[in-house]
Amino acid sequence: MIALLEQWPDLTEDEDDISPWSTGPLIVEARGPLIYLPMRYIMADEASARATAVAAAMGLVCYAPQTQQVRK
Repeated sequence: MIALLEQWPDLTEDEDDISPWSTGPLIVEARGPLIYLPMRYIMADEASARATAVAAAMGLVCYAPQTQQVRK
């Protein structure tokens, strides 16, 4: 999550309206081994692609509940 927050600010700190996150602070979306990343529709493609890349680089799985698919 840190790598994503380095690219885009948390919604609670987004003064320039550039954050793809639809809720904040983003850390409250962490539940045990899962992190849910709610995104604004207009930025979802870019942010989900980046989240998928970050997850893969860390050996993690990125799952899209809307499509019920593991992203690769």
